[in-house]
Amino acid sequence: MRIRRGILTAVGLVVAIVLALVIIGARTNSAGAALVIAALRVLEQAYVDPVRPVQLLNAAVDVMRKAAHLDAGRLPPIPAGVTESQAIAAFRREFARAAGTHALPPTQLAYVTTAGMLASLRDSHTFFLPPAAFQEAQRVTQGRAAFTGIGVIITSRRDPSGAAWIFVLDVLPGSPAHAAGMKRFDRIAQVDNTSLRNANPVDASRLLRGPAGTKVALVLLRGTGTIRVAVTRAPVRVPPVAVHSLRPGLAYLRVYEFGRGAGAELRKQLRELSAQHRVDAAILDLRGNPGGLLLEATDVLGIFLPPGTLAGRHVRRGQPESLLKTAGTPVLLHAPLAVLIDGTSASSSELVAAALKNYGRATLVGEKTAGALGGAVLVALPQGGMSVTVERIVSPHGERIEDVGVAPTLPVALTAQEMEHGDDAQLRAAVSVVTGRRADAIGKLSDSLKARQPTIVASRQNTELEKAGLTRP
Repeated sequence: MRIRRGILTAVGLVVAIVLALVIIGARTNSAGAALVIAALRVLEQAYVDPVRPVQLLNAAVDVMRKAAHLDAGRLPPIPAGVTESQAIAAFRREFARAAGTHALPPTQLAYVTTAGMLASLRDSHTFFLPPAAFQEAQRVTQGRAAFTGIGVIITSRRDPSGAAWIFVLDVLPGSPAHAAGMKRFDRIAQVDNTSLRNANPVDASRLLRGPAGTKVALVLLRGTGTIRVAVTRAPVRVPPVAVHSLRPGLAYLRVYEFGRGAGAELRKQLRELSAQHRVDAAILDLRGNPGGLLLEATDVLGIFLPPGTLAGRHVRRGQPESLLKTAGTPVLLHAPLAVLIDGTSASSSELVAAALKNYGRATLVGEKTAGALGGAVLVALPQGGMSVTVERIVSPHGERIEDVGVAPTLPVALTAQEMEHGDDAQLRAAVSVVTGRRADAIGKLSDSLKARQPTIVASRQNTELEKAGLTRP
């Protein structure tokens, strides 16, 4: 599943552009004030902007007050003007006092406090990851199976009555869900004996996940019919890309995430498709793409832009601005191109969308992106780990994307009613753009996506973007 910031809303790293893996600290069997202090040390050493230790520790104290149900009289703020060592000593005492209330077990208190302190920075790429989520993030960046589940990407939409429903946005190629016959835009009404009416994607993901080899019974609504399926859970590895033709001459390029080898695999699959028939136009689908490796993003951009084209600008603390440039031989330099984006397109996918928009190379179709772009590293802590932003990234034209997002050239929403009818209005609009035909004369090309699962050409970590309402169980 994808989780957002910290424990309560932990962001998946997939959202993050992972530039390195830093290991610090020793593993212990319990967590306490030392966990919070270790995270503070990481921020002091690696965070892209200078930090104020006392201010951060006071943010942690504020979280502890709420968790332990204490007022400022019993858990006072750390005074301004004290030295850092004095502030840390004061924090240790206050943590012990909060833990003494037994409102939360000490380890849980440490997790919540660390998450809250990092969240006080209001940075999409700086967040705490509990042990299981941190291990999942590591597996994904290494290209290994990230979790055990059924292998679908889900989201939530409200019907005209206001009820929220869980829909399948994608069935991952080769997954248990694919083997069971699940399709794009299926509505998951029930998991085992639990109704998903008004459930959020995170809760639904928890129900769908489970140990490998166990079965989960699903009730699906597809069009006007009801379908019951039993799916056997298994390790799921998210393929970075998948490629096929919507029809002769029109290539559909799905990039699930910018995992290791995504650029090379996209080139490979695109060349294989071109060997079968000429590719006259293409649609690059970045919906639900949480990001990934920065170098893979520039490699993908190199498929559509000349070598050495400026892809973005990034700055690290205390260092001059550096330039990100495209690499590799272009494969589709002049073919008409549309890029599908939505509120779950984040990080590296936003950089790709912004660059193609800046140069007028593509028409962006869909909805504004997540606004979560930054360069981050994964850091191990005494318990779990954290993602920490180490560089700021802007578009080739210098436009800020963090907290802003990338707006589509052609805004098109995807409603619950359209999903219920298997109608991908965003895809239809993209086809209209690249072919010059009216979208309403094209028909429901989403049927070809539902009927034919793309060849595995080769993820985020299924760790978060729930603020945008997307998970991968």
